[in-house]
Amino acid sequence: MEPELAPGLQGTASPRPGVMYRALRIAWRWCAALLGAHLELEGAEHLPRTASGRRAGGWIAAVVPHRTWIDPFVPWILLPERPRFIFFGDARTMARSPLRRFLLRRLGGVIPIPAARDPRTVEVHLEAARQALAAGGVFMLMPETGPASKPGELRRLGGGMAYVALRNRAPIVPLVLGGNDELYFGRRVILRVLPALDPWALAGLADGEAAPEPGSSAERRAAHALTAAFAERVAADVADVHQGSLPPPGARRRGRFLTTLFR
Repeated sequence: MEPELAPGLQGTASPRPGVMYRALRIAWRWCAALLGAHLELEGAEHLPRTASGRRAGGWIAAVVPHRTWIDPFVPWILLPERPRFIFFGDARTMARSPLRRFLLRRLGGVIPIPAARDPRTVEVHLEAARQALAAGGVFMLMPETGPASKPGELRRLGGGMAYVALRNRAPIVPLVLGGNDELYFGRRVILRVLPALDPWALAGLADGEAAPEPGSSAERRAAHALTAAFAERVAADVADVHQGSLPPPGARRRGRFLTTLFR
């Protein structure tokens, strides 16, 4: 049986980047430079801010589309280090090697998703996400699930993002990636930040309306409505960013083994 990290928040929920967080962020910047990756950030003005103009936390970073291992590292490198990300991801992928387990235990701020579909862990995940948002961190997840789709198109979206957003009334900031479907030396990868989305508006709830009762049919309807509205809002940008990241005709694609390097 493959090792995996236990469910629940690993480490503490904090918006402050620790020493390991900063060190790994610098290391991945060096890796990107060695690979000749051209990382481009668009829409940084849409990142949430407080009334005084400082970078705000307490929001959901929804990264789409999820294609390869590079996806969480691009926003980690390109976006400000504070408030820090709290990462939500696959428990087996996080624990696949002794080195990963060593680094992640010291990095902290990760919420592993166990491979087994155990309903009892759902509330554990939701509570961990609540802690991350309440502390002022940025809760990063990749909401897609199911089989692969064509480049430039979204896969089916899971409901986790919707439940976290509804139970915490946390704004959702779409982070749209392009150029992450196939990796090679010198690849152009674009990250586009879209304006924050209000979960109440996405779910069709009236401003001032109380949150649906957790676990109720009303909450499930609101979550489905939110997920569908989110997909509709980001679809055009997913196609546009993918198109903008395509290499010119005839460009060499040396090192395509990078696509599956860290599976």
